[in-house]
Amino acid sequence: MYLTRLLYCSERNPDLDLDIEQLLYSARDYNGRSNITGALWFDGTYFVQVLEGGRQAVSETYHRIAMDKRHYKIELVSCEMVDARLFHQWRMAYFADTVDNRSLILKYSGQDKLDPSAMSGASLLRVLAEGNLLGD
Repeated sequence: MYLTRLLYCSERNPDLDLDIEQLLYSARDYNGRSNITGALWFDGTYFVQVLEGGRQAVSETYHRIAMDKRHYKIELVSCEMVDARLFHQWRMAYFADTVDNRSLILKYSGQDKLDPSAMSGASLLRVLAEGNLLGD
């Protein structure tokens, strides 16, 4: 089985309700059963998510997310085979919009607010890997 890391970004569909706690609970449950790890960054408008695991499981998960009506303007940023997971300890970590994390965004971006279109895939991944992550 090839280990795969996939990074995508999207915008929240403002016409639909979103309970981030429920979303994280569901993601962690599904990912635990599918041996997927990763992190989610959500600031109320944008999602940035990295998924790691077997190629088939990551692909199926991404396609399921892409069909989710809570997302629109979904964009695949990168998908690559990797030797090791960056988020191996997290079924789905959560990168919250905090003062410390905004400072980290500024390290890799021209601003301290999340704007995935203004950051490279490598910068998005570094922010998530270095951020103060919450969750399980």
